[in-house]
Amino acid sequence: MNASGWSAAELAGKAVLECGSGAGRFTEVLCETGAQVTSVDISSAVHANAASNGHFPRLRLVQASIYALPFPEESFDFLFCCGVIQHTPDVEKTFKTLFRYLRPGGRFCIDVYAAIVAYPHPRQLLRPITKHVPPAKLYALVEKAVPKLLPLSMKLSAVPWAGQCLARLIPVANHRYLGVTDRETARSWSVLDTFDWLSPRYEKPQTRRRLERWTQELGLREVSIERHRGLYVIRGVK
Repeated sequence: MNASGWSAAELAGKAVLECGSGAGRFTEVLCETGAQVTSVDISSAVHANAASNGHFPRLRLVQASIYALPFPEESFDFLFCCGVIQHTPDVEKTFKTLFRYLRPGGRFCIDVYAAIVAYPHPRQLLRPITKHVPPAKLYALVEKAVPKLLPLSMKLSAVPWAGQCLARLIPVANHRYLGVTDRETARSWSVLDTFDWLSPRYEKPQTRRRLERWTQELGLREVSIERHRGLYVIRGVK
C-alpha cells in the first residue's frame, strides 16, 4: 500500500475498487482507512478474504472476471490493482478495462512485473512445472518449503552491496526490503507471494515504453511509472 502514496484521510469514505484481491492482505489495509471498499477476485480466494475481512461493514466482496465486472462504469474514486495484471491473458486489455470503472479525476495505483528484470528470476525455471500442479497441492508444498528457504534468503539479503542480488537466487519471496520484521508475518507473506509466483497460468512482464503508451492512449494525467525492484508501479489520475 505504501507504493500508492495515498493517505488514510484521502481514502476515508471514498469508493475504492480493488481488483485481484487474493486472500485480502491489501483489502484489510484499505478497509482500515474507512473507505467503502469493493474487492474483486476471479478465484475462490474471495472466501479466504471473507474469512479474514468479512467483519468490515464497508467491504463488498465479489467473485468476477476483470473483463466483466458487474458495476456501473465510472463509479469508483480510487482504483487499486497490485500483483494481478501480469497474470491475465491479455495485459493491455486488462489494464485498459480497469479504467472504465474509475471516475474522471479518480486516482489509480497499478503494478506489473517489469521486463526485462523479471525474466532471469529463478521462478522462471520452476513455473513450467509448478503452474500445472493442482493449487492445493502446490500450496502445501510451498508451506513446507518456505520455513527452510526463507532463513537462507534472509541471510543472503543481509550481505552488504550484493544482498538483493544474492537473495534472488533462492526461489522464495523475501520481504526484508519492505521492513517486515515480525517472523510470523514474514513467513505468512512469503508463503502467499511464493505461491503467487509459481501458480499462475500466465506471467507477462511489461516494458516501461509499453506502459507509457497505454497511459497516453487512455489520456491519463499526472502519471508516474516507478520501478520498485522487479515491478513497475503506475500511479496517476484519470
